[in-house]
Amino acid sequence: MALCNRVRSGISLFTKSTFLTSQRSTLQRSLVAPFISLASRNYANVPGQKETKVKVPLALFGGSGNYASALYIASVKANAVEKVETELLQFVEAVKNSPIFSQFIRDLSVAKDVRVKVIQDICGEAKFSDVTKNFLVIVAENGRLKNIDTIAKRFAQLSMAYKGEVQATVTTVVVSSVNKFKL
Repeated sequence: MALCNRVRSGISLFTKSTFLTSQRSTLQRSLVAPFISLASRNYANVPGQKETKVKVPLALFGGSGNYASALYIASVKANAVEKVETELLQFVEAVKNSPIFSQFIRDLSVAKDVRVKVIQDICGEAKFSDVTKNFLVIVAENGRLKNIDTIAKRFAQLSMAYKGEVQATVTTVVVSSVNKFKL
């Protein structure tokens, strides 16, 4: 019985001492913290430059949504959303208008390095911006060129939200010249 009482009293002393120590360390941290934050430095960032966080205006899901969101973030950082949208739509239109190019885009048996080289040549000849060119190269490397139409549509949605545009469908009634109403 005496042994149990010693253990119980030892536990209460242990908890009291850790409580006092935790209070003391909290007080020390609160007094010293402002000086530590001044002395510490984050080496991952360039001093004097802050990374701007870009928030995607719409939540898009799936593979095409992820690619469109990544392109949106890159284009906002480069301040070229409208230019990238125009170039991407030109690329999609070229795919639709050329059956050979369309077949090339959808054929996964073409080696990755060949696809990348062709996309780089096309982007260079069309004088696309670096953002668009780099994006199309990544899509070609990952074998997702067959989804470029869906990615472009989703990027257009993000671009519209960026510009503050809202897509709407307007339904009207056509009144013939015979049915005139007087107010």
